[in-house]
Amino acid sequence: MKKTLATLAAALIAAPALAEERTMEMQDGAFIPSLRGTVDIFPRGEQPSVPHTGHGVEIGLTGASGGEDQQTRSAGQAPLTFGGQTFVAPTTLREFDFRYFELAYRYRHFFGATRSFGIEGLAGLGSAEMDITASTATQRASESLQSGGIVLGFGVVWRFLPQTSLQSRLTVFSSGEREGVTAAARFDLMVAHALARNVSLRGGVTSLGMVSQRNEDEVTTASPNSQIRASLAGLAL
Repeated sequence: MKKTLATLAAALIAAPALAEERTMEMQDGAFIPSLRGTVDIFPRGEQPSVPHTGHGVEIGLTGASGGEDQQTRSAGQAPLTFGGQTFVAPTTLREFDFRYFELAYRYRHFFGATRSFGIEGLAGLGSAEMDITASTATQRASESLQSGGIVLGFGVVWRFLPQTSLQSRLTVFSSGEREGVTAAARFDLMVAHALARNVSLRGGVTSLGMVSQRNEDEVTTASPNSQIRASLAGLAL
């Protein structure tokens, strides 16, 4: 359990300070588009696009790309193993694409007479994908990672106007696959405005990350591949 929590935390922050010597680190800022659809289960009498107490099913899709990111490592550090090749210090360039899909049950509950403040919980299934390219002046290698797993989430909603709300949410994904996408995490802080009965527009900031554990624990796995940590943060719509 302790190792699972540490992996999920690393997926969210992907900080260089947490990196092991043989970890491939990728960080970038980017515009992060997303699409979310919801079907109310109960109650169904209220305007679906305005947050309210009730049960629902939610579908989400996110995709983004990280540009060239340079990882500078000191001479003499352990080499990185990726895509069947060995990359020695000091510098490796990385590019990556990120895609994330989730299908989850969601429950929201609003408090008080005005029903302006609420919380939400989610549980379901998801799929996380990364396409990664690493290169130097003389080498180039690519890998595509894809894993399915369990999704859990928790959020807070403040409806400060009848049609407008501030929404924050933390979602975590875990597959248990060491060579695929082991874990992913996403944090959203969004302002949502209901445009019509079934349509709302959201905008804000998102931070997301993924981890491929690989050789992180060499006692229990003989993987020759270096651990991978990737993160993106930026404006989202």
